[in-house]
Amino acid sequence: MKHINWDNLKILVIVARSKTLRRAAQKTGISPATLARRIDDLEHELGVKLIERVQAGCIPTPAGEDIIKWAKEMEEISFEIERAVDQQDFHEVEGTVRINADELISYFLTSRFAEFHKLYPNIEIEIITSHRAYSLTRLEADIGIRTFRPEQGDLIIQKIGTLSYGLYCGQNYYKEHQSIIDNQNWKKLDFVGFDEVRLHFETEKWLRSLPNAPTPWMRCSYALGIFDGITHNNGLGVLDTFVGTEIADLLHPVIPHIPELDQEIWISVHSGLRSSARIKAVKKYISDLFIKK
Repeated sequence: MKHINWDNLKILVIVARSKTLRRAAQKTGISPATLARRIDDLEHELGVKLIERVQAGCIPTPAGEDIIKWAKEMEEISFEIERAVDQQDFHEVEGTVRINADELISYFLTSRFAEFHKLYPNIEIEIITSHRAYSLTRLEADIGIRTFRPEQGDLIIQKIGTLSYGLYCGQNYYKEHQSIIDNQNWKKLDFVGFDEVRLHFETEKWLRSLPNAPTPWMRCSYALGIFDGITHNNGLGVLDTFVGTEIADLLHPVIPHIPELDQEIWISVHSGLRSSARIKAVKKYISDLFIKK
């Protein structure tokens, strides 16, 4: 048997977890065709069928299930080695720290890390923006910041603040519609919100519950699109209050605070990284940012 390509084993595990090549492609950034070829290569190396591709997705064969089990054990060992090296602090405070957060928290962070870079010039920051929470156990990210309390994995979790929301419009839009806005005559106003796929978002449910308010005429698939739409005077929409406060010269607070939309902010790291100097430095800096906010 030829030498086994460990990268192909990792692909096998990802495809098995994802259930379909399409979902695996979204996670890895590798095309479905290339993923399929990598699985074929691994099957050729091992001389056994590992995955059955059916209409519903990818189903491991009995041999595939055994190989996937062993590959997951190898994956966990590799994670443990990486975490163990991080804990030893063999080096000065340096290296890369990957932070996973949603769009507006990412926006908040990127505008506030200049001071951190002065304090720790040898630490590089990667901010991974997504609605999906990345796995800290599988080292998809080092630090997670979410508006829900993580329940899975061996994590160190800390509440660092509250995310508040308000209803805003652009300053020029307010000047043109001041009396209508002040009287909250929603049916005569324009709105900017999320698209139909994101109707389950609490902010969107609240926006569409306003009495007689029309459906947002401008609908976006991402939060910063709503931010741009509001600041460019396309109508009213919901934003984080820290954004509203930060660019107060561009925005008018129609409803400055919507208490029922408040969300707790949680920061989490894997317990295996608790002693890493660079992780501790970044975690403390972020925690202080939100506590001071």
